[in-house]
Amino acid sequence: MPDANGNGNVRKTDKDLYELLDQLQATIEQAKGVPFSDNCLVDRADALYWIRQIRASFPSEVEQAKWIVDQQRQVVASAKQKAESILRESEQRQAIMVDEHQVTMLAKEQSEKILTEANQQSEQIYARSIEYARKKLTEIENELTDMLVRIQKDKKELK
Repeated sequence: MPDANGNGNVRKTDKDLYELLDQLQATIEQAKGVPFSDNCLVDRADALYWIRQIRASFPSEVEQAKWIVDQQRQVVASAKQKAESILRESEQRQAIMVDEHQVTMLAKEQSEKILTEANQQSEQIYARSIEYARKKLTEIENELTDMLVRIQKDKKELK
């Protein structure tokens, strides 16, 4: 179905995903039945239009999950750069203080500690972002499964 401007472009709207699924269901319910079968003739353009609308209206959590993964990668890269910078800095300090053995050892231990902490933080951030993304995708999958089950149930009731 064309949009309000008369063209077939899909625009993201604030429509509720359930409303769009209701529209798709209505399109299917109104389709002409094929005699002696459970099949029907659905207007391809209408069905594809509603599918595009549903895709365009997927919950923002999907985009958020992708954004979180990208942010996690940036945080890991930044943490590694910071750790490398700290390590280089400590190596420079170490070279300057070669004669002062205790100071040199302290700087090395501190840089290793910071590097270890940065690596642990980046791993934790990565693990949490992956878990969050999985959780959100599972929630979306469950919602879509529930919707499909409802559509199938409604379809069977129409028989």
